[in-house]
Amino acid sequence: MRRPALLVVLFGLLTLPLLAACGGLTEEEAHRQAYHTLVDDFLAWHFADNPVRATRLGIHDHNHALPDMSREAHERRAADLNQWLRSFGAIDPEMLELDDRLDFQVLDHAIRAELLEIEEIRWWTKQPSIYIGTISGGISVMADRSFAPIEERARHILTRQGQVGRILAAARENLGEVPRLWAESAVSQARGTARYLREDLVRALDDQGLEEASLELRSQLQRNSQAVADSIDAFADWLESDLLPRADGDFRLGTELFERKLWLDEHVELTVDELREINEREIERYHEWIAEVAAEIDPDRDPTDVMAEITSEFPSEDELVETAERYQDELQEFIRTNEIVTLPSDDQPTVRETPDYARGGFASMSMPGPFETEATEAYYNITNVLPGWTDEQKREHLTYFNYPGLLGITVHESFPGHFVDFLYRPMIESRVRKVFNWGSLSEGWAHYAEQMMVDEGLGDGDPAIRLGQLRRAVQRHARWYAGLEMHAFGETVEGATERYREIAYFAYFPALQEVERGTRNPTYLYYALGRMQILQLREDYRAHLEEQGETFSLQEFHDRFLQIGLPVALARQVLIPGDDRASLR
Repeated sequence: MRRPALLVVLFGLLTLPLLAACGGLTEEEAHRQAYHTLVDDFLAWHFADNPVRATRLGIHDHNHALPDMSREAHERRAADLNQWLRSFGAIDPEMLELDDRLDFQVLDHAIRAELLEIEEIRWWTKQPSIYIGTISGGISVMADRSFAPIEERARHILTRQGQVGRILAAARENLGEVPRLWAESAVSQARGTARYLREDLVRALDDQGLEEASLELRSQLQRNSQAVADSIDAFADWLESDLLPRADGDFRLGTELFERKLWLDEHVELTVDELREINEREIERYHEWIAEVAAEIDPDRDPTDVMAEITSEFPSEDELVETAERYQDELQEFIRTNEIVTLPSDDQPTVRETPDYARGGFASMSMPGPFETEATEAYYNITNVLPGWTDEQKREHLTYFNYPGLLGITVHESFPGHFVDFLYRPMIESRVRKVFNWGSLSEGWAHYAEQMMVDEGLGDGDPAIRLGQLRRAVQRHARWYAGLEMHAFGETVEGATERYREIAYFAYFPALQEVERGTRNPTYLYYALGRMQILQLREDYRAHLEEQGETFSLQEFHDRFLQIGLPVALARQVLIPGDDRASLR
């Protein structure tokens, strides 16, 4: 039913001169009108095709649905995307105003990026976590935030749970080129999702009033969640007994796919050799900076030993959440006092331990979408230790949350990082920019904030705070190394882990976790990449203002940048009209 509608749109675009004449519009006005109609139609298709993502964005027309993940659906999706490309290809971007031209580039890249993943990277045939994450995300997003009455959300959960079997069947059919590492991690992820359904889902809804609202609905949801958990455990059994013994796929993208993915995802066009050269230069620069700061603490000791001493002091597993809450209060006050960025509200995210189903990193921010009007809760997730870990694994994991480190993590996740970025997203006028986002923007901003805040006086010159920030910077460059070297140059997981430890001063166990993430997220260099782009843009914008006889304000730069909502390479065109220099030089 979708393709005929697309063909109608394409026919309308090809007859624009006639439509303009009949409608009393200039051809340029008709072109813009047709473009806006096309964008609306594409976004409507996108939301229907990605119902879980739509719910996360705050679009609630598809709360009852999970996506079709069958092989046939992937083929239909690719055909539709190619048709959308042809429809947008009938648009002349030069006839659009600047904001629309920039959005046009965003849409073109987004469509081509999704096609690249479906047709060439084909992660839907390799990553079991895609299927498990769709199930856990599709259910948890309904329970995490009260955007509708509890009974309505519970019924939507029941409807989505009824579609889980279809997704698990698609996974069994599609998965055939799975790397062993991904199969192993998927077993743990599936077990965690089953535990969430059995132990946490109904309890979370009870906290929101389900038990008082409808005992019958609660009982039905309890039975259904148990049954779905059983089916997911059975899927985990299949992963272990059937898929894992034959899981011999290669996770590596190779040079060409890596470069194209980076270009389409982040609007950055660099070769893998250029990326390697940039990263090695930055690693050397940051290591020299670390040596200088470490000498301020103890000039007679090796920087590695100084770093190890700082990371050896951390909150206990019982103190993590409380310590992060205190840091949030301090950072909010620092931002206001030092005029870092305008805070649109006094809100703070709720700090909590990362739920089982979402354990994929050390910390994260779970936020409502930019279209959400009812439920505005945000959660700062901190991944605590697991009961089954050895004492040494627990200690190594907690070293990441050393006191300077946890302060920097809270800068990154909360103030003025992801949470402040989230506060600005509803202020962005473009629907396109609200729907699509870029790692080099969101993660780049949060990582940039870590360095910028210390530059602006956070920590009152304490070298331990600067050293903690520098350690997180080299951590991001270690990610750059791991993703690039494994996917483009054939490095092994073990080899990448050893170099990761050397670059980032990490213990073995957390370094391995980080590198394993890089097998699934090849371009997670976007943290450091985005930080470097924003720093370059800031200085170019400062010089631009000075040329105009105007005064640079850090707060004004941050406010404007966050309200633009574009990847850094495109934001340059808004902040510095006519600027065509590369965003990373």
